[in-house]
Amino acid sequence: MRAETRRARRPKAPAPPTFTTAGEVALGAVVFDKSREMPATVRGTDGSFVEVDRPTGLTWRVHFSRIRPASAWERRQLLAVGRLHAQQRRGLT
Repeated sequence: MRAETRRARRPKAPAPPTFTTAGEVALGAVVFDKSREMPATVRGTDGSFVEVDRPTGLTWRVHFSRIRPASAWERRQLLAVGRLHAQQRRGLT
């Protein structure tokens, strides 16, 4: 297979550990929701639930046990989604 036709693959690094309490989740932190299999940013906490959102405007609540700190690859993925969404919004005028 030629080098220019290969796709980037997700690295097989070990996943960071999950949170043990909702108090460990910091506002503004990038986390990975294992239920939806998506990285997101923490907006707030409400008891044992965490409110997260994506740059596209999607917001949802998830139990703290279903999220973990995002890996470096997942943080870059979230930034890329934000850039793509902003670029698409500029083209809709």
